[in-house]
Amino acid sequence: VNFLKGKKDISRLAIVFGGRRPALFLQRELCRKIKRPFFPPKFFTMDEFVRYVVSQKNPSPSLSALDACFMIYNLAREIAPSVIEGREHFAQFLPWAREIISFIEQLDLEDVPQESLRGIQGKAGIGYDVPDSINALLKSIIALRAAFHEKVREAKLYSRGLLYAQAAQCIEQIPFEEFDYILFCGFFYLHKTELRIVDHLYRSQKAMLFFQGR
Repeated sequence: VNFLKGKKDISRLAIVFGGRRPALFLQRELCRKIKRPFFPPKFFTMDEFVRYVVSQKNPSPSLSALDACFMIYNLAREIAPSVIEGREHFAQFLPWAREIISFIEQLDLEDVPQESLRGIQGKAGIGYDVPDSINALLKSIIALRAAFHEKVREAKLYSRGLLYAQAAQCIEQIPFEEFDYILFCGFFYLHKTELRIVDHLYRSQKAMLFFQGR
């Protein structure tokens, strides 16, 4: 409303939501208030905005979910064969591959370094009650994550987690001259990589944050 009252060019706004549906409702409300043809803001989901950030520096083709699972399967056969015991065929391993990919993605979204995981693994030997099976699995995950990152980068692709990590690293190099403001709306939780992105834009006076209250 403040932008409309100030007769500012709303096409120079970027509005980032957690999903797609809020943008549809906002566009409808803008049409209702403006009542004439207009150039709308640029709407993004957070995933789309992160991809936009990375694309300003490098092409950002994505690794498909199935390709990621197959990559993990081949890497497990090579460097962590204990992980595929009893699941030797890809179809058998596929549900487990999805779980591994999901775990790696969460680690990447939260920007958890490999050294932190090795620290958790090491605690098993100094009195922490970590079952051997979990410690062995964690060791395999550490190796798989490192090998997965290497393979994805060699292919010049991005997994979702690596895309967020890359955006968090390069955000300070992007001026966003095409936007006057970037509005982040209605988020309840932000991963560490997302926080780094939003924090930089906010401190640069490029972003405005909107939170839903009760």
